[in-house]
Amino acid sequence: MNQLVTIDNAEVLAPGESVDVYIRRSPFRQQREHIQVPAGFSIDEIISYSGLEPTRLHVSIGGHVIEYRNWARVRAKPGVSVAIVKVPGKGALRAIAGVVIALVAAVAAPWLVGTVLAIPAGAAASVATGLIGAGISLGGSLTVGSLSGDEQVLYAIDGGNHDR
Repeated sequence: MNQLVTIDNAEVLAPGESVDVYIRRSPFRQQREHIQVPAGFSIDEIISYSGLEPTRLHVSIGGHVIEYRNWARVRAKPGVSVAIVKVPGKGALRAIAGVVIALVAAVAAPWLVGTVLAIPAGAAASVATGLIGAGISLGGSLTVGSLSGDEQVLYAIDGGNHDR
């Protein structure tokens, strides 16, 4: 009754065999987390086991990128290393550029008022600093938006509901 069945392209995994998984949970930090998962887990199962959300992840096995559409089909063999890196979202670069622009405006506006325009300290200097800072921020935001290819929306004027 018990017959030995040969199956082509099959592999039997011994109990206790595992796979090393290295995870970078933040794209902005070099810190890696090391976990071991049972061998034979699919990429989907590894991601679920590690507690990651499956959005915006870059997964590779031995340096070979595994595309999202194959995550349910690709299973890790014992002895391989799986690398999972969280990648920045679509708006991350734009947010960073916005912070840089705000810092430039905060430093450049008072310098321009005092040095270039030579306006003495007082109410006029405060108004001029605010206007120049706002101009730098607005110009920078529009420039970053045009470079990123995003739709330009002036929320302060627009007032509409924009789900992005």
